Amino acid sequence: MINHYPYRFDFHEVGSGPTILFVPGSFSTARAWDGVQKHLPQGYRFVTTSLCGCGGTEETRDFNDFHIDHLVRLLQAVVAKAGTPVHLVAHSCGGMVAYAAVLSGRIDVLSLTTFETNNMTLLPEFGQTALHDEAFEIGRKFEQSYLDKDPDAAAAIIDFWGGKGAFAAMPEPIQAYIRKTALANVLDWRMATTIHSAKADYAALKIPVQLVRGELANPVITAIHSALLESIPHAEAAEIAGAGHFLINSHAKECARALQAFLSKI
Repeated sequence: MINHYPYRFDFHEVGSGPTILFVPGSFSTARAWDGVQKHLPQGYRFVTTSLCGCGGTEETRDFNDFHIDHLVRLLQAVVAKAGTPVHLVAHSCGGMVAYAAVLSGRIDVLSLTTFETNNMTLLPEFGQTALHDEAFEIGRKFEQSYLDKDPDAAAAIIDFWGGKGAFAAMPEPIQAYIRKTALANVLDWRMATTIHSAKADYAALKIPVQLVRGELANPVITAIHSALLESIPHAEAAEIAGAGHFLINSHAKECARALQAFLSKI
């Protein structure tokens, strides 16, 4: 077991009380959680980080070494620096990483809440091979477009998760950041293929778990959500009305309400 992380990583904290660790998704930074945190009550300590290659977290992967363990070690380091067990909250690819870290047994977690997590490799076990293959074909085409130097290669990924036109509707500074961090997302797609957790692994989870998705989630997310609910004992579900994949930004208040309702029972 590796008990340290020798690279620079984002670590932002504010407040005092039980620690909530917020993990954003791809193409994102710790600031993604500002809106949700704004609508949560006082009495918590908020710790926020970013995935590899985003924000202030160094990229440790490359095309020859992209295993999920890079991100598990990152969360190990963040939790170790926090110095206390955490309520883990994650979005999208961050959710996939969060589940891998929890299942590894290498971080001390009190509860887990994920917003639109995309644990795609679980789908074939639930008869959803077509959706699994569709998602990874999108990822493959995106990687090829990136390698072909298409500056807007990542638009296909944003539109896949968020709906047609999602990338074009984003403010230019956000589009620019997505272009800048496209390589990290290419590696995220490759990283996803190294996750082999099965229904039996998720069934062993003993901590409280909440799965949150948007009402407008795409079919891949909906299928993942259903598979995880079937797998994890006593997992709770929440749906954010009118929301899509980027719900933690578009529906921050509603996401905070769902999170607080869940944490208030623990």
